[in-house]
Amino acid sequence: MSTQEKSKDELIREMHERRAARVRSRKRRRKTSIVAIITILVITTGAVLTASAKEINITEIDEFKGTNETRTIYTFSGSSVGEILDKQNMDISEHDKINVPVDKEVSDNEEIIITRGKEITIVADGVESGAVVTKADARDALVEAGYIPSETDEIFVEGGDLADGGRIEFVSVSNTEDVVNEEIAQETEYVDDPELPEGETRVVNEGQAGVREIRSNVTYRAGEEFYREVVSNVITEEPQKTVIAVGSKKPDPTPAPVVTKPSAAGTLSVSDTGGAINGRSYSRKIHMTATAYSTSPAENDGYSVSAMGNPLRYGIVAVDPSVIPLGSTVYVTSEDGSWVYGVASAEDTGGAIKGNRIDLCYEGSAGSVNNFGRRGCVVYVLD
Repeated sequence: MSTQEKSKDELIREMHERRAARVRSRKRRRKTSIVAIITILVITTGAVLTASAKEINITEIDEFKGTNETRTIYTFSGSSVGEILDKQNMDISEHDKINVPVDKEVSDNEEIIITRGKEITIVADGVESGAVVTKADARDALVEAGYIPSETDEIFVEGGDLADGGRIEFVSVSNTEDVVNEEIAQETEYVDDPELPEGETRVVNEGQAGVREIRSNVTYRAGEEFYREVVSNVITEEPQKTVIAVGSKKPDPTPAPVVTKPSAAGTLSVSDTGGAINGRSYSRKIHMTATAYSTSPAENDGYSVSAMGNPLRYGIVAVDPSVIPLGSTVYVTSEDGSWVYGVASAEDTGGAIKGNRIDLCYEGSAGSVNNFGRRGCVVYVLD
């Protein structure tokens, strides 16, 4: 083949190759156009479908499992909330909470929130009750159930966590300051008064009780006092002594009445004419044995008043009513004049006070009269 013929053959081959290349190019362009058209149709159709559907967000919260999930769905129908949840296989129990009514027709961009709950037992200060809660934290669950626990309250959860347990024991604990004012009894002081007739008394100073303020921090547990700590103990008012003057002025001499001592049978003899003592007339003069007792209730079977109902004090004496009638006014002095009790009211009695016995009342404790003992005395029954 000549050089000229080879050139022709090459020209023909090149022409066929160019033609085939153009055919392949057209096929590729056609395929690309079809794909593009299909893609546009799909996008357009999807956009149309999405634009006409209702978007619904469903959030499920379960604190006991530690989950919080949200899913988005689309619907074209006028379904209710309950129907939507059924299609999603989501059950709602009586313990769960939902933010919208289940019979409500869903709207576009509807937000449905389901909070899972559980029934628990709450024992508050020993009282047991049931409650449905959605909170896994014990303190939050108590608030949800209507309790208001403070920072000091004790909270115990069965199993340590409501995710595993279903019982809360709640003990209320509170702290408060308690202020108590206690009375401090005043003392009684007797002073000699040489200007006052012997046996008479006079109140020089009434005196008054003092006040002691005691402040305490008190802890209450389940409504009952559990612990008390005294933080201060201060006397806010000092007690003032009661001062009583006892007369020591000797009476003017008077003729002694004629009196015989008790007979062997124990009967009493009274002067025929009577007489006067310390300026007071009397109808009877009796030789008796004197003892003493105090105003302390501990010495008087718990009582602080006389048999006639008056507060015990200096100047009250206990007698045998068959010897000296109750309510009589008497004057008591020693037989030798070494001591004088003075004017007194016979208004108390005693189991051991029989016959010619008289019991003289002194203010103070039982120990304050221990040294009195038994003493002979003369008792004048005044008119």
